Amino acid sequence: INTKLGRITKIINYYPAGNDVIECVIENNNEKRNVVLKIERSRVSDFVQEKENINIIQKNKNNKKVPKVLNLKKHKNKNCLFLEKRTGNKLSEIFKKDNSKKEEYLYKYGKELAIIHKIPKDLFKNSYQRDINSIVKTEIKELQPYVRYLSKNYIEANKDTFIHGDFHYGNILWYKGKVSTVLDFEYSGKGFKEQDIAWATVLRPGQKFMDNVNDIKVFLSGYKEELSFNFNNKTGKYSWNNY
Repeated sequence: INTKLGRITKIINYYPAGNDVIECVIENNNEKRNVVLKIERSRVSDFVQEKENINIIQKNKNNKKVPKVLNLKKHKNKNCLFLEKRTGNKLSEIFKKDNSKKEEYLYKYGKELAIIHKIPKDLFKNSYQRDINSIVKTEIKELQPYVRYLSKNYIEANKDTFIHGDFHYGNILWYKGKVSTVLDFEYSGKGFKEQDIAWATVLRPGQKFMDNVNDIKVFLSGYKEELSFNFNNKTGKYSWNNY
């Protein structure tokens, strides 16, 4: 992949993701630096939107934790996005070594999402709505009662907030006990903040935190330090108090 940044000379790491995400070394005029290269693999990738939104955030100084876009180019009909490499570890790595401060981290984790939601929404287009956030038809008999329930209790999505769109622990880097970087703004834009909150609390395979009600409550209390949210669905029957 030819890039104005220089020549890729070494691959450092491959990261698990919906796209191909690679940490590599780029050399230019005998100077070397590590960068992150994202190559489109997912059919719903939108690196153009990601670049645009990151540039808006940085131009308006909304958030210093977003990595800079270094270059966006086409290669074999796929968009390739070069981002600056930022220092930090994920919560899964931190808690594997020491989870004695888990509540402190989860509180800050929730607070960070609220800080993102404070970015002025009117600067952005609508966020991309993925299939995973929609109610889909299924022929699997065991799932049909759940689909009927979700359809009957569908939550009205008010796109009145700037959302990240994919806020989960894999996209958050920590350094010295603080959030150092928020990654992956492909699905960001004007959207439904409660959906963003719900996606952040979904349990991922192998995850050893946010797997109980107390962890989720700590996350939400961190969020509520900065912003409020509505936990009720449109029927008004269900709220956090039921838990």
